[in-house]
Amino acid sequence: MINLLLTVGLGGALGAILRYMSGLWITNLIPNRPYLATLLVNVLGSLLIGLFYLASEYLQIKDELRLLLVVGFLGSLTTFSTFSYEFVLMINQKSYLLAISYIALNLFISGSLVYIILKFVRN
Repeated sequence: MINLLLTVGLGGALGAILRYMSGLWITNLIPNRPYLATLLVNVLGSLLIGLFYLASEYLQIKDELRLLLVVGFLGSLTTFSTFSYEFVLMINQKSYLLAISYIALNLFISGSLVYIILKFVRN
């Protein structure tokens, strides 16, 4: 149990720190577009999850590493709760087109990346 807490906890701490820092960096890089940080982090996380599962098909990856990277690190790096909150803010601001576009981009791009990575490698 201690091993589980250490792997998931360490990965989660590192992912949360990177999430916060990347949000600041993206917001400074692209001002006045606060939702882009969440979109880009979710897309990056999906890309990394796809690559990890691709690598795990060819390498013997231990469960501890999977817990550290996927559950801990990528679980806290990607930001479904932030995504949900930002969506509600858009709705409350009556930015309906932005809200629908935001959902579509997050789900389509992120899901497509995982699908494409796994599909191309298996063929």
